[in-house]
Amino acid sequence: MQRSLNITQGMIDAYGRINGDNDIIHYDHDYAVERGFRGTLLHGPHMTALAADLGAQRYGEAWLYQGKLHTKWIGPVCPGDTFLAKLDESGAIEAQSGGKVVMVGSATLAE
Repeated sequence: MQRSLNITQGMIDAYGRINGDNDIIHYDHDYAVERGFRGTLLHGPHMTALAADLGAQRYGEAWLYQGKLHTKWIGPVCPGDTFLAKLDESGAIEAQSGGKVVMVGSATLAE
């Protein structure tokens, strides 16, 4: 199963207002480019929620009580990217952006 989302700067800005992360790397394009990125960076927890949603779809109500989510970010996601998260039969998560793997992890149920 999978979910995808087209990333916009507006989404990044709105999430930053919710979570209180005011780091300039999320809001100033020129600053982010000067640091070697293609543009501002998506907040990691924002798209981790997409992975949690895949767990909820897979496991239903049990996810609310037994769900275990582990994610590790290994690449950047910038405005204009399409973020694609996949959950396979074993519970492994892989997310891509711009054709590159940017997040790995798992969504499983606790024993």
